[in-house]
Amino acid sequence: MSHRRGAGNRASSLCPCRFKPSAARADTDPVSLTLNPPTRIAALVGAIVLAGVAAVVFLLGRGAISGEPAAVATPTTVTKTAPRETPTPKAVAPRVASGFPAKIDHALRYSRVVVVSISMPGAAVDAVVRREARAAAKASRAGFVAISAANERAVSILVATTGVLPSPAVVIVKRPGVVASTFSVTDAGTIAQAVAQARR
Repeated sequence: MSHRRGAGNRASSLCPCRFKPSAARADTDPVSLTLNPPTRIAALVGAIVLAGVAAVVFLLGRGAISGEPAAVATPTTVTKTAPRETPTPKAVAPRVASGFPAKIDHALRYSRVVVVSISMPGAAVDAVVRREARAAAKASRAGFVAISAANERAVSILVATTGVLPSPAVVIVKRPGVVASTFSVTDAGTIAQAVAQARR
């Protein structure tokens, strides 16, 4: 008995260390992986900002690569059209109440002096005088009116305004209805001189 007790005392004296819990047990405590509210908000804002920056960089880089020019508004010019100029009518002398037949009165509107030839149709001498009167009027740039002696109404008006007419007859009339000269059988030169005299 004393031998066993002595052996036990010897064993206890040889291993005086105490037992400690193993270190592995200290790492088995659960760790919380949840974030507190302020940290969560900051992380969300950061993610949004990063996403916006990435989108801007992507769009800018795409525009620089494509090289498409930006649309530029071209100014529109308004041209004003000039008003059309209305052509002025050719100056015409006012209508005169000459008292002569209508053909002579109309000729006096365009010519200051008019050569009137009264001749019988078919008469040879009358035809010659009519040609001379027409040629003189053309050379003198005067008006010309040929009236048939068979036109009783026109002849009666001429007789009333000029007096007795020879046959054939050439009458020089100037505006507004004045008889300047009267001839019977005559030539173009004489008629032209009478026209020049009437213009003075």
